[in-house]
Amino acid sequence: MRLRSVLGLVIGLCGLASAAAAAPPPAEPKLVVVISVDQLSLDLYRAYAPTFTGGLKRLSSGLVFTGYQSHGATETCPGHSTLLTGDHPAKTGVVANNWYDRKTGSNLYCVSQAGTSDETAKTSALLKVDTLGDWMRHAQSDARVFSVSGKDRAAIMMAGHGPNGVYWWDDGVGFTTSSYAGPADAATLAPAERFNKSVMTTWAKTPPALWSAETASTCKAHTKPFTIGRLTWTDQIPPDTNKDVTTGEGWMTSLAFETELRASPLLDRLTLQFAGDLVDQHKLGRGAGRDLLAISLSATDYVGHRFGSGGAQMCAQMSELDASLGAFFARLDTAGAPYVVVLSADHGSVDVAERVGASAMRVDSGAVLRQLVAHLRKTVALEYDPIVGSDPRQIVLGLGPIDDQRRPEITRAAMDWLSARPEVAAVYTADQVAAAVPPKGKPVEQLTLAERFNESFDRERSGDIIVAWKEGASQGVPTGLTDTVAGHGSPWDYDRQVPILVWWPGVAGKAMPQSMETVDIAPTLAPMLKVKAPADIDGRCVDLGQTCPR
Repeated sequence: MRLRSVLGLVIGLCGLASAAAAAPPPAEPKLVVVISVDQLSLDLYRAYAPTFTGGLKRLSSGLVFTGYQSHGATETCPGHSTLLTGDHPAKTGVVANNWYDRKTGSNLYCVSQAGTSDETAKTSALLKVDTLGDWMRHAQSDARVFSVSGKDRAAIMMAGHGPNGVYWWDDGVGFTTSSYAGPADAATLAPAERFNKSVMTTWAKTPPALWSAETASTCKAHTKPFTIGRLTWTDQIPPDTNKDVTTGEGWMTSLAFETELRASPLLDRLTLQFAGDLVDQHKLGRGAGRDLLAISLSATDYVGHRFGSGGAQMCAQMSELDASLGAFFARLDTAGAPYVVVLSADHGSVDVAERVGASAMRVDSGAVLRQLVAHLRKTVALEYDPIVGSDPRQIVLGLGPIDDQRRPEITRAAMDWLSARPEVAAVYTADQVAAAVPPKGKPVEQLTLAERFNESFDRERSGDIIVAWKEGASQGVPTGLTDTVAGHGSPWDYDRQVPILVWWPGVAGKAMPQSMETVDIAPTLAPMLKVKAPADIDGRCVDLGQTCPR
């Protein structure tokens, strides 16, 4: 961590020393491209910044901000809900990837469609606010909005409520959409079907390389094996579980191939290639109005969960992401439309606890909650399990009518027990979090833990008890080599800090001295697109060179 901090400082100082004042962006960009790299922490970006030669190098030559997903619920769906709405999850209503719905007594996925058993039905209905794309479409009839990702929840949260097209990768199918999320007619599906057919036809002739031999060689020095219990990850490229996924009949739709594809650089390469097809086929940036293209790149998240962020696989992922972005930007250049790019992330991450060392720990949060249930049943005389839902960070107490009258007593017993646990850094009641409203103008770096949780608190959707696990903790105990070994979701800065990179042709590069929040992205872009941001959003317009309304 110390090395990464020093490296980041050096990069920042070099940028400041060599850069002139930022030139204003194109007066009227016809295309704005907003890219989210899922799980790209600021630490990870800084660690590999000196090695970039492609698209990430280009973006790093623009305006570089220390960015923040300032809230406490640092997961994919909440983070993506902030990127183009200008609001924290407390307002977007997206408090987690999944939350317990007290009305139905079931866990709710953030893009699930109520009232249908169709698992492919996905929607933005649970997103309580509009996005930048919605602002555009309401103000300008000829504006167009497209979104694409490896994950349905990422694409939908960035697309908003009225996109022209929203697509995500469906294992065994390719890119697809849902009529609940946006248009799904033949014309909308046609680009995806052409792309999928082309990819599958090519793969049938020549199985794809999930990891390139070149990056495997380059990243060999980053190999850092680790062991969890009886399981050992060799950290080699390709991974141990990846050796035989491209052999045998039906390999393209096999579960093994789907698992390995997602946790490899190929997923981002496919996403950017399809995004490029959308630019070409719809002539984005070359129509009568202004266009928005949102792209969420999911592979870094899958790689981070499977292998951690500190080894050879992440080195290879960063290298190939850089190359894939370079190819995508080259394609944008040939399109000839004036464009602006913003790249950020939905959250950061922490490396595998066993590789970090003594300063980190592995937490079996499921076991802790089971012990809490046993404690409550014994100490407050409950004859049933009082915890409902499955999120160990947001505990929901499901009490019967009689016991509900004892809710304060039961909550206090749970709080006292959790506070004494060595795995727990802090624990709050819903009322405590609701009351911890950050003072207006308080620097994001100075928010307390309770204030961070407040920014992602929704009274109906959040837990009754909010838990902050110890800093550096990796949750869960893997039982196989394809299980999650590291992750995110905490209120700590390694999960909150993300890069925010802003680039356009001719920009004078600069490491910006002030921090920027992801909720600032939409109101910063709005004036460039000639739309007005809602007055009551959480974010603010950040001046990139006489770009904000005066």
